[in-house]
Amino acid sequence: MANRLTIKGQVTIPKDVREFLGLQAGASRVEFTIDEDGSVRVVKAADAPRPIRRAPVQRYQTSLASRLAAEGCFSA
Repeated sequence: MANRLTIKGQVTIPKDVREFLGLQAGASRVEFTIDEDGSVRVVKAADAPRPIRRAPVQRYQTSLASRLAAEGCFSA
């Protein structure tokens, strides 16, 4: 099966291949490897852990300063 490469360098992975690999649009990643004989393999990449969402540091600083001031540790 052959697919055309877009101007952006993208190619559509055929539906039967996506289903075989268990790929889900927007949620899956693939890895490309080049073998010694020049062939290229596409495999489903291991799921990477989702990044931890962090609140802005300023919010923590403000919250901490208010709490310490309330406990009489210093003036805010």
